[in-house]
Amino acid sequence: MANHLDRDQKSGLFLVRYEVFKPGVAGGYHLHLNLSVYPPTRHVSGEAIITQALAQPVVLRVPVQGQYEQAGNDIDLFLTGRPLLQAQQSSQPPHILPPQFEDFFFDGLLKQGWKAASGSLARYAFLHNGRWVEEVGQDIQLERELQNAHKALNLA
Repeated sequence: MANHLDRDQKSGLFLVRYEVFKPGVAGGYHLHLNLSVYPPTRHVSGEAIITQALAQPVVLRVPVQGQYEQAGNDIDLFLTGRPLLQAQQSSQPPHILPPQFEDFFFDGLLKQGWKAASGSLARYAFLHNGRWVEEVGQDIQLERELQNAHKALNLA
């Protein structure tokens, strides 16, 4: 059903959440994507949350936006993002704020559309403590709660 909606939906907005990780890698990075998708313009926006369970845990939150392209039954998803500056929340005029550059990039292939079937893979990179971290060949899975909802509604 998701593929039918992807091709034919000309209006509307829907939400989707993914977990992106390397199975079996203890202490590896784990990316959570909370996204809203607007099919008429193929625009995607939301939040990326990167975590890593270490002695000093890593938790990075990055607002993201991007677009997607449909290739047959699959979807190529491209996102970029940058953190919100503390200065933007102050009373300083916008013209004296420093320029911002993207410090998060995501490129993912969603097999069988938005349900991200087996074989869905991602590559992403982010800036952390002044150095770039790149993760390649990460599995993309629809969040478990959404998987269960799809099964209960016979959408999978």
